[in-house]
Amino acid sequence: MEEYNGRQTIDWLYEEQLHVDDAWAVRTSNGFKWWPYKTAQTVEVIGKEIGPDGQHGFLISVRTDFLRGVTLDEEILRYLGSILMPISAMCGPVYDEASGTLSLCSLVRVHKEISGWMNPLISLAAATQISEAFHYARIVTDELDVKEAISEHPSSGLRPEPDEIAGVFESLIAPLGGLPCRWSHLEFADVAASCGRGLPSLILKQGGAGVNLDFPFGDQSSPCRLSGNFPHPVYGNGLFMLQSFPTPEMSEMAGIRLALELNRRELTRKPTGYGFGSYAYRDNSMHFAGFFPNLIYSSSLLPNLVYSCAERSRVMSLTLDSENSFETYLMKMGPRENLVTPRSYDEPT
Repeated sequence: MEEYNGRQTIDWLYEEQLHVDDAWAVRTSNGFKWWPYKTAQTVEVIGKEIGPDGQHGFLISVRTDFLRGVTLDEEILRYLGSILMPISAMCGPVYDEASGTLSLCSLVRVHKEISGWMNPLISLAAATQISEAFHYARIVTDELDVKEAISEHPSSGLRPEPDEIAGVFESLIAPLGGLPCRWSHLEFADVAASCGRGLPSLILKQGGAGVNLDFPFGDQSSPCRLSGNFPHPVYGNGLFMLQSFPTPEMSEMAGIRLALELNRRELTRKPTGYGFGSYAYRDNSMHFAGFFPNLIYSSSLLPNLVYSCAERSRVMSLTLDSENSFETYLMKMGPRENLVTPRSYDEPT
């Protein structure tokens, strides 16, 4: 049997799940770029890792062009910080100052043992990115001085009609989103019970369709909520995730900029947990929020999300939890720190 190398996921997405039309796609060395409508989406293997047991894992990136002509002035920062980032579901906005573009991005590790349930998650992340770019861009461009990131296929030109995947919300997500959360009370209870076995966390509260956890974060803690009682304003019912990290006092604009920088690292370079969601800054805390629609229900997802949040807390603690760490981090974020765009791992440096 062929060893898993990430390409199997790419090919499955292209051929079986997204049903990409060759006329609107370009194959790359590590994946593909395609035009489901007027904006492009890129799906690639951008890195590989070797786990402690010698297991090979691969970083799968999904990136959809969203807006261009973006300057991070106070108006756009407030819009991102108060509207777009807090309602992120399976992706988050990432800013590239060099091109003045904003993309919607997701990034996850995949290895052979989890590919069976992780691949559908990646597929839905890709589909929701397309749907959000299609619908949100029209709203944002009406309110702000930015433009939709429209581009053409190199030979087929501008796609005149959207691919059917752009209608995934109406056809698949919305009908199931109107039903009760598919993650049961028993599943939340099982997760709460398991947290006392091998996870560095304290259970704050468990009851019904939800569990609140506390993970170590330096000499403080990182509260984490997993709940089926918080419907998404667009996708309806599903699994809501919110993990919070207390921060030193900073201005709202500095907090939003830091959230964007954390998105750049988490969603285009190396995820600390699962890169489905977005950072957002509010009330002197940094939050990582995500939402998984009913459509993507899997019994494996809830317990694995708990472990991913524990890992995020550990890595964030090392990165940010020290005296003046946020201030130091912001100082390092000079104007050119945001210029880096994702690079495929086998691309020459």
